[in-house]
Amino acid sequence: MNLLARWAGYLAIAGGAVMVVMLFLVVITNPATSPAWNLLWAVVASLGAGVLGLYERTKSAVGRLGRVSAWLSALGALGLLIVAAYAIATNQLNTDPNAPPDPLWPFWIITFGAWLGGNVVFAVALIRARALSLSGAWLVLAGAVAGVAASILGGSNPPPALFLVFVLFGVGWVMLGYAATRQEAG
Repeated sequence: MNLLARWAGYLAIAGGAVMVVMLFLVVITNPATSPAWNLLWAVVASLGAGVLGLYERTKSAVGRLGRVSAWLSALGALGLLIVAAYAIATNQLNTDPNAPPDPLWPFWIITFGAWLGGNVVFAVALIRARALSLSGAWLVLAGAVAGVAASILGGSNPPPALFLVFVLFGVGWVMLGYAATRQEAG
C-alpha cells in the first residue's frame, strides 16, 4: 500500500487529465460512436487506484467514510474493468445505439455506480476533513453531480456539449493529485 500511496497523486493527475482530454475528443467527434470513449478505461483504472492511495495518505483525517468510499471506488473500478474485459472477450461490447438491450447492463450500472459513488463520497470525506485541496474536492463533487444530472436530463440522445460538465470532475482530480504531490514534496 505504501507504493500506491506514493503514486496516488500522479494517478489522480493522470486520471483527471485523461478524463478532460477524452471529453473534448468525444465532443468534437460523434459522441455515440467516438473511439475516444475507450480512454475511459484508463480513467477508471487510474482513479480507482489513485483514490485508494490517497486514502492511505489521508486516512487519519478522512476516517471511516474515507476508507469505505476509497474501497468502494477501487472495487467498483476493478469490477467495471472485469465486466469490460468479459464484454470484449465474448464480443458483447457494443456502442451501437440501435443495438438490442445489453444483457450486461445491470453489471455496468452497478460497477460504474460503485466507482463513481466511491469517488464522490471520497471527495465529501476530503471536504469534511479539510484535507488536500478543498477546491479540488468540491470540483469532483460538483462535476459528478452536475454531470449525472445533465446526462439523465439530456435523455437518450443528449447534445454533445452536455458531456463537458464532467470536465469539472477531471479538473478536480488533477487538483487533488497536484495537492498530494505538493504535500509529499513539502
